[in-house]
Amino acid sequence: RGLLQKLKLVNKFENGIYTSQFSRNKEDVLLNNTVCVPLSSSRFFLLQYLERCEAQHLFKAVLPDMVTLALSAPRLCTMPIPLLKSRMNHSLTLSQEQIACLLANAFFCTFPRRNSRKSEYSNYPEINFYRLFEGSSPRKIEKLRTLLCYFRRVTRSRPRGLVTFTRQSLSSSPNWESSQTQLTRLHITCEGTIEDDGYGMLQVDFANRLVGGGVTGLGLVQEEIRFLINPELIVSRLFTEALEYNECLIITGTEQFSKYSGYAESYKWKDSHKDETPRDDWQRRCTEIVALDALKYRHFLEQFHPEKMTRELNKAYCGFYRNNSNSQHLSAVATGNWGCGAFGGDTRLKALIQLMAAAEAGRDVAYFTFGDAQLMRDVHEMHSFLTERQITVGRLYSLLNQYSNVVCKNCCTSRPDVSLYSFIHERVSSVTTADVSDSSKDSGMSPVTSDCH
Repeated sequence: RGLLQKLKLVNKFENGIYTSQFSRNKEDVLLNNTVCVPLSSSRFFLLQYLERCEAQHLFKAVLPDMVTLALSAPRLCTMPIPLLKSRMNHSLTLSQEQIACLLANAFFCTFPRRNSRKSEYSNYPEINFYRLFEGSSPRKIEKLRTLLCYFRRVTRSRPRGLVTFTRQSLSSSPNWESSQTQLTRLHITCEGTIEDDGYGMLQVDFANRLVGGGVTGLGLVQEEIRFLINPELIVSRLFTEALEYNECLIITGTEQFSKYSGYAESYKWKDSHKDETPRDDWQRRCTEIVALDALKYRHFLEQFHPEKMTRELNKAYCGFYRNNSNSQHLSAVATGNWGCGAFGGDTRLKALIQLMAAAEAGRDVAYFTFGDAQLMRDVHEMHSFLTERQITVGRLYSLLNQYSNVVCKNCCTSRPDVSLYSFIHERVSSVTTADVSDSSKDSGMSPVTSDCH
C-alpha cells in the first residue's frame, strides 16, 4: 500500500516528472529513492533525442498512463506471483496485461528488496529499471526508446493474450558416448536472424544464468536485444532464480513490439513492430523461446575439456528436449553462435554441440551465423561430411574427446595448431572404404541432407 501511495504522489508532480514544462534547474524528484524516474536522465533523453511534440506526449500521456497501469496491480495481480526456483519443474502463465502492469512497476522501481545482492533475492536477476536511469550512455538511451515504444502501445491498447514461463530441469542426461542417434537435417545461412526467420521454430536465447543478462544495465547483445524487442521476456527476471547447470527457461507467447538495427554499440531502435504471429488455443503468440546459458571461458582451450563439452551438451539438450513428445512433431531449433561472443566459445565447437543435442532431442536445426559466411561454409561442409558417412552422435562425442586428449591436452600455445574440423575430417577419413560400406549396410539408414544459403 505504501508503494502505491508513492506512485500516487508521483502522479501529482505535474510540474516535475510528468509535464514537458519543467525547469532545467529543478531538483530531481526522488520518493524515498524507489519510485520515480530521475529527471536528469529523463531531461537528457528528452532534449537530445525526442522532438518537442514527442516529449510532450511522453510527459502528458504516456508516463501518466504508465502510472495508472502500475497502480492497477491490486486488481490484476490478486495473488502472490510464485517464484520459479532452482531444481524445480514448474510453469507460470500470466496475461499480457498483468505483465504490462508488472513492467510498469519495474520502470518505476517499486519492487522492494530487489536492488541489493544482500537480500533474499540475491540469486535472482534485477527487475527494477534503476540502472537504466544512471548516466547518459547512448546504449541506455536506445534501450529507453525501445521500452517506451512498448509502453506507448500497451497503455494505448491493453494486450489480451497469455504468456507461459516454464522452468525445466534435466533429471537424467543422455549417454552421449553410446548414442547411436544420427544427425538430423541442417539449414544454415549467414543471412537473417533468429527472431525474423525462425517463425514456428524453437528460438534460442543466448542467455545469462540470470536471465536477461544486462538488459536493465549496459548489456546489449543477443539476449538483451531480444528482451528489449519482446519486453514481456523481462518480467521473467522478477520470479526466475538463476539457472543451474541442468536447467533452462522456456517462454511461450511473447510479442515483438519493436524493430531495431545494429548490435551492441551500433544498436538503434527503429520503429514500432506489429506482430502478426498467430495465437494458439491459449491465446499465446506461437513464439517459443528457450533461454540457455553457456559457460564462460577465460582461456580458449578450457572449453575442450571433456567435462565442459559434456556440460554444454546437457544444457543444450535440456532446452531442446520435450518429455512425452513425439519427435516427429517437434519443431526445428533456430539458433546460432551460442556462447561465442563475450563468453569466449568456439563457433565451430558450439555448432557441433548444438547439432548433437538437437539430434538427440529429435529436432532439425536452422543455424544463423549472423553474417559469417566462412563459418556457414565450414559447418555445412562438416555436417554433410558427417551425415554422408553416417557418423552417430556417440562417435562424434568420442571424436571430440579424442581432440581434447590428443591435440588440446598437450598444446603449449593459446590455440591448437590443428583445428577441430580438420582433426575430425582426418580421423573419419582414415576409416577404410570397406568399413564405411559395412556400416552403411548395417545401419539401413539413408544420409541426412543439409542446405546452405
